[in-house]
Amino acid sequence: MSDPAGPMSEVRSPATGEVVGRVPRMGIPEVDRVVRAAHAAQPAWAALTPYDREAATRRATAMARSRAEAIGRLMALEQGKPFNQSKSEVTSSCDLIDYYAAEGPRIEGKILPTERGDYRSFVSYRPVGVAALITPWNYPVALLAWKLGPALAAGCAAVVKPSPVTPLSPSAFVEALLAGGLPAGLVGLVTGEGPEPGKALVAHPLVDKVAMTGSTATGKAIMREFGPTLKRITLELGGCCPAIVLPDADLDLTAEAIAYKGFRNMGQSCSTINRVYAHRSIHDALVERVVGQANKFRIGDGVTDGTVDLGPMATAESLEKVKAHLADALARGATLVHGGTGPAGEAFARGHFFLPTVLTGMTPAMRVAHEETFGPLVPFAAYDDLDEAIAQANDTPYGLVSYLFTRDTGKAQALAERLEAGTVCVNHVAVNTHYGPYQGWKESGFGLELGRDAIFEYLDVRHVKVRG
Repeated sequence: MSDPAGPMSEVRSPATGEVVGRVPRMGIPEVDRVVRAAHAAQPAWAALTPYDREAATRRATAMARSRAEAIGRLMALEQGKPFNQSKSEVTSSCDLIDYYAAEGPRIEGKILPTERGDYRSFVSYRPVGVAALITPWNYPVALLAWKLGPALAAGCAAVVKPSPVTPLSPSAFVEALLAGGLPAGLVGLVTGEGPEPGKALVAHPLVDKVAMTGSTATGKAIMREFGPTLKRITLELGGCCPAIVLPDADLDLTAEAIAYKGFRNMGQSCSTINRVYAHRSIHDALVERVVGQANKFRIGDGVTDGTVDLGPMATAESLEKVKAHLADALARGATLVHGGTGPAGEAFARGHFFLPTVLTGMTPAMRVAHEETFGPLVPFAAYDDLDEAIAQANDTPYGLVSYLFTRDTGKAQALAERLEAGTVCVNHVAVNTHYGPYQGWKESGFGLELGRDAIFEYLDVRHVKVRG
């Protein structure tokens, strides 16, 4: 994974502050070497039948599964996610890559009807080439698999640029896939701090496709700088996801769902529930139940105890943003109902720990109502008029996920049509599935991930029209 003779970047534990690993700090020459290796490996991979690519991919994921415990421990060390959740992320990532491997043979061409009897029209697909995959720190292996799975199935090579916050587990995952038999160079790694390695990767003339998960600001920067090169770009960006709770909702189910989605992974998810609009008649009872759920979460160092529910936040900057959003809300009249501070005790003194936090009295003027907190902070607002609640839910530049809770599923279908989001979940928070397309509306994304159609983000269309 590393070259001891070259410059290295340290990786620190968010639970203890200790150094837990080092990765190469790559510059332009190293990035160029990795991209050229991927470019050289890609034609032979594309020339395989999709059935052969599927078989090779399944051998590679079998190796990654055999190393899931070691990769998961690296993730727990560098990201803070409890070990059991980290290990599960590795195995579910293998499942996702296998799903796409099986979809590869289903990339089907078409024969189209023509305007003349002596014309024949054929449509086929070809891989775009080398894909640059830029991945974040909150789900460092899962969000890599979202991109790598369809890229490999389509016949593309890939160069992975993990976040400098969490490079260890993605690097180990890629190394496991290569050890499992993927061709040398087909999946490359670029590591290092600062903008240089990522910028060099995306700008490289042999990179044909860019897929990135990250902040909306970073996505806009990529579009501004590299859109003029006409590279294929897919962006999965930020959210400020609302939940609307109708008066007939099952409050126990709703509270469990809100607490799970609002606090799991310390709220560090683009699809986390950022804000809750609850009908006034059930608002207080729902808040009480969510607090009850929050009290059940066990928080701790997920390396020393892999069964805890919550670990530390991944970075000091993320923790400070949660504190800033909390302070802003309280200054503007919100009421702190639960949490609002770090847990007490020496075990938490050196890490980025914060308790699950619940606020009431949210108003549109507060930052929590229109910015992505990306932390374990769930604010509530009471509403009387459903149309007003929907308007406030939509009053954001983001459009990633919206949540509805009601027993009236017929009404939910009509309400879902009014919500400005690429995904709407009704009475659950199981947002991401292999088969379901995941697309951010507005400033939450550009292009598509997950679902069968995500493969076509890595394919070019060829139309052959023959006379005779």
